[in-house]
Amino acid sequence: MKNETVEPTRKRRVSYLVLFVIGVSIFIYLVDSRIFFPLQSLFYLVAGWILFLRRVIPQVTVPVSGLVTALVVAAIMALLIQLLGGIILRRLQQQNSIPVPNKWKIRWTFALIVFLVISFTGGFAVVGLTHQGLWLAASEKIVDYNISAISKRSQSKNNLKQIGLALYNYQEATQVLPGGGYFNSAGKPQHGWVAQLLPYLDQQALYQTIDFHEPWTADINREPYQTALPLLINPGLRRQDHPTGYQPVDYAANNHIFNVNTSMKLDMMKEGASNTILAGEVNTGIKAWGDPTNFRDPNLGINASPQGFGSPYFGGAHFLLGDGSVRFISENIDPRTLKALATPDGNEPVGEY
Repeated sequence: MKNETVEPTRKRRVSYLVLFVIGVSIFIYLVDSRIFFPLQSLFYLVAGWILFLRRVIPQVTVPVSGLVTALVVAAIMALLIQLLGGIILRRLQQQNSIPVPNKWKIRWTFALIVFLVISFTGGFAVVGLTHQGLWLAASEKIVDYNISAISKRSQSKNNLKQIGLALYNYQEATQVLPGGGYFNSAGKPQHGWVAQLLPYLDQQALYQTIDFHEPWTADINREPYQTALPLLINPGLRRQDHPTGYQPVDYAANNHIFNVNTSMKLDMMKEGASNTILAGEVNTGIKAWGDPTNFRDPNLGINASPQGFGSPYFGGAHFLLGDGSVRFISENIDPRTLKALATPDGNEPVGEY
């Protein structure tokens, strides 16, 4: 009989020893392999609550009124449970169906209170975890959306910078900026400012396919003007195919500088090139890049008129200035400041913007 008792004890000791050896081996392997995540997880599961309490308790302030209220509620709850427990026991004793204790014990009351507190706390924890989980899921979507929006804004800004560089190189080669649009002596539209910039936008081959002796809508020019140019597309806009097949441009020129059969120089801008708008984003009334009337008046406001400048980005639009810089100008800019930026020779003071 004694041997039968010793044998299971010995087996348990051997099992514990084997488990201990396996645990130590796993620990050594993880440390040697620099795999600390499982060990960190185990540590936080075992001792994380202690660290949490050490960090949180000094920051917790318990109002006296709240503490008194909690104690009163707990006392009332204990009294009710004690009374109800006694009533239930007496009812069961009267039925004589099952053996029951003679008296409801106080420790049962405290046990029920602890159980209720833990249950409510667990319920709040589950609700909190669910709320946080949903919030994190929504936050990831918001973050993804914001990252996407920032990327699109950055790309649009870079597009305008490339247009600005092309305008500068065009002036270096011709001594003037391109005209906003060219019309023949009969008043028929020919070609726009974008077409003049093609060689300076790395589109020399496309430029050579255009017959500038014929209107941009002539059959001979249909194919080149139906060529999409990514540099002219604002990635923040939802794109719809144009029924004519001509490819769009999401940027327009300032009509105070680029207009019909007129050319200017950057040094002719009395208010300084850095205080003069050359071009900007548009999000309504978008025209084909070959259209010789692709210019607008900034004085119409930003995101304020279908014929004015605007963008799909909240609060304003990007504008190319005469010094090659690109600024995001608020749609709430002072109209007087916007007028000063729009006109090259108005001599208006340019305020903060």
